[in-house]
Parts: sequence; structure tokens; C-alpha cells
Amino acid sequence: MRIVRRLVLLFLLLVIALIVAVIVYIRPDKAIDMSYEPVDMKVKVWNMVKNKVPEIELTGDELNNIAKKKMVEALKTTNLSVDVTGAEFIIHGDEVEAQLNGKWGILPFGVNLFFHMESSGSDLILKHLSTQIKQITIPNSMWSLQPITFSLKEHIPDIVGIDQVDFKTDSIMLTFKIDWTLIPQFLLDFK
Repeated sequence: MRIVRRLVLLFLLLVIALIVAVIVYIRPDKAIDMSYEPVDMKVKVWNMVKNKVPEIELTGDELNNIAKKKMVEALKTTNLSVDVTGAEFIIHGDEVEAQLNGKWGILPFGVNLFFHMESSGSDLILKHLSTQIKQITIPNSMWSLQPITFSLKEHIPDIVGIDQVDFKTDSIMLTFKIDWTLIPQFLLDFK
């Protein structure tokens, strides 16, 4: 009887140790939040018109802010079983890494989502490649996302249309078609 109790106690201690190890392992590596700065594309378009070069570079920080804004809007209308408490989007050419912090009940977690980015007109399309918690890859058969599409058109004035999108190492270069007849109105609205 003593041996059975010791074995049961040992088993319970191992289960508790395993649960604690998992909780410690999935905790986020760094503190990130959902705050973002608005990206003022009018200033960039103004500089583009002034310099007579029909292209704008969106830096990694600007893309992070645009993506966070879109995520905050999407989370307001989506009912998830987890709370997303922080996000950071890092661009690597046509690949995007989304580092997310969240809570599942009271358990904090950190997860990395990897996407391939494509453009279609003024839309950026993110196709989910993989999900990792630290060094453990979650199989796509267990958890994957549908492609995410968001429009850059809502961030640029009507006088320009996106002609081409080039993915750089840590930024995106947008080349535009300009409706020159709308520039006087744009200049009046800019002031």
C-alpha cells in the first residue's frame, strides 16, 4: 500500500512538474503591446509629388503600425478563445513574421506566425506558412489561417493608384500611377 501511494505521489509530482514546464516554456519572450502610431501617407505623397518621383517606401516600422491597426480593428469584430495582448510584425523581403503575445484564460503565451506576402493591385495578401511556439512548429493540419488581405488604398490619397509593389529586405517600395488632374485639389486639401 505504501508503494502504491508513493507511486501515485511521484506520478502527481511529475504531472505538476510537466505542467509548470509547459507554462514556463510558452510564456512570451518579450513584452509587446497593441499600440501603434498612425501612418501619415499624405506627407509621403506630398514629398513624392514635390520630388517628382512616383514611388514611396514603407519602412518596416510603418508596416508594423499598419498591420497592428488592422489587427486591432479585426479583433474588435472577432470572437476568439484567446486574448491577443501584443503584436509585432517584422518584414523580411516577401516574408512576414508576426510575433504575438496573448492570454488563454490566465495563461500568457507567445507565438510566432510566418507568412508569405504577395501583392495584387493595391492589396497585400498574407498567406500563412507556419506557426511556432519557441522552437516547436505547430503542424498546419492542427492550426492554420486563411489568407489575410488588406488594402493599401485606404492609406493613400485618391490622386495616386498603386502600379507596382516591390518587396525589399526590410521595407516595401510602392510605385504609383498619378492622376495629375487631381494634384491642385490635393495641394489645397494638404494645407
